[in-house]
Amino acid sequence: MSRVAKARSTAVVTQDFAKELEDLRGRLAAPSGDKIKVDNKQFKLPNGDTSDLLTGIIVDFVYYNAYYDAAFDPNNITPPTCFAIHPDPSGATPSPNSPEVQDASCQVCWANQFGSAGKGKACRNSILVAMLPPDADENTPFMLLNVSPTGLKSFSGYLSSVIRMQRPPYSITTDVFCDPGVKYDSLRFTNPQPLDDEMIELVRARRGEARERLLIEPDVSAIAAANEAKKPAPKGRLAPAKRRTAA
Repeated sequence: MSRVAKARSTAVVTQDFAKELEDLRGRLAAPSGDKIKVDNKQFKLPNGDTSDLLTGIIVDFVYYNAYYDAAFDPNNITPPTCFAIHPDPSGATPSPNSPEVQDASCQVCWANQFGSAGKGKACRNSILVAMLPPDADENTPFMLLNVSPTGLKSFSGYLSSVIRMQRPPYSITTDVFCDPGVKYDSLRFTNPQPLDDEMIELVRARRGEARERLLIEPDVSAIAAANEAKKPAPKGRLAPAKRRTAA
């Protein structure tokens, strides 16, 4: 086989891999034990540790839009009715796996407009961040931090300042805390500190892994099953009426 033929063969195999990987990615269930919980201005890490200050490395992040057709109940967390996960907010489109897709594009969706829920939006715009601790190695699991709408301005401003330093966010450590000046938990980002070259290379090598984790969709099977149960049962074919016989 010539080199050109081998190269073409390799390209075809790589294309096939890409399709299979995309299919596998869609079938993966989102891990449930890797999220950082924020409650009463405290961070609870997946390993159970708690602190009012979180120091970590921002490996990657995506934009996460989620619409819920019911009011939030902390005692009964439900999956979103419609959701979108995308690295670029302008390109976000609802996942076809959403139980009830609200529109073809998030930008024009009714739920993503101010005023669709009081003065705010019916759709919750947040950012999902994949983080590693400063002493991570190649096997350290990622921790996921959800930046709610009240923390988006701080996150975007912080990243802009890091970019002005001519550094990507994965090349530094970042401090995260809850704003003490407000009653609710609102995240703030600060104190960029450079990592050494060895750690930068380690984190850079894991960025693809982080992106794959961030793009795993939430399990919405409960809503899908409930919606299916609401549908009227198909009417069966009526049996032919029996012919009356003379007495």
